[in-house]
Amino acid sequence: MVCSNCKQDGHTKAKCQNPKYEPPVVVEDPGFPILLQEEVRVKMNRLSSLCLEVASNLGKGQVEGVYQQALGFELQDAGIKHTFEETIPILYKGRAVGGCHSLRIDVILLSYLPFIFELKAISKITSFNHWQLVRYMTYKKINLGAVVNFNQSERGPLEIHFVVYHEGNHYLYDIEKQTGTRLADFALKPIKDNQEEWEEAWE
Repeated sequence: MVCSNCKQDGHTKAKCQNPKYEPPVVVEDPGFPILLQEEVRVKMNRLSSLCLEVASNLGKGQVEGVYQQALGFELQDAGIKHTFEETIPILYKGRAVGGCHSLRIDVILLSYLPFIFELKAISKITSFNHWQLVRYMTYKKINLGAVVNFNQSERGPLEIHFVVYHEGNHYLYDIEKQTGTRLADFALKPIKDNQEEWEEAWE
């Protein structure tokens, strides 16, 4: 039997000699403070509302390109200049790799905000999707973007994950809390910086 007081086996609450069980306190990570200008946050929220308008009108069951075109209409009606499907090369030390493959940026805003949309119509956003957006932002030298998933799971809501480049790092950004969670890329820290750790690991 398990004591309902201390949560240990072998006795009951009536015979328990231990102090009352207190569950561990889970402290939520407050995140890294990133204080964007209020005007920028208002505009980011406006972009969120345009995506919500698309999701509300089209519902589930459409392919990514349909949501993209609908978002284009919303941006156009809002007077926001943009472009679709810009292709960029995959570079390694300044040289193109990937053969016939190239990267395609779903939507880049040409006015309103320096901003990139990476659109999805899948069951859940993954870290791979975050890194796709980071690659585009890095190549275009744009500091703001969002992965938007017109969620195709049965009860999944519209997902919008903002990414902000701030002081040399990319962060998943929470507009309400004005905080970010850093995206840690192994390519951003040279191996030589960890040389002592590598040597210790192999000793």
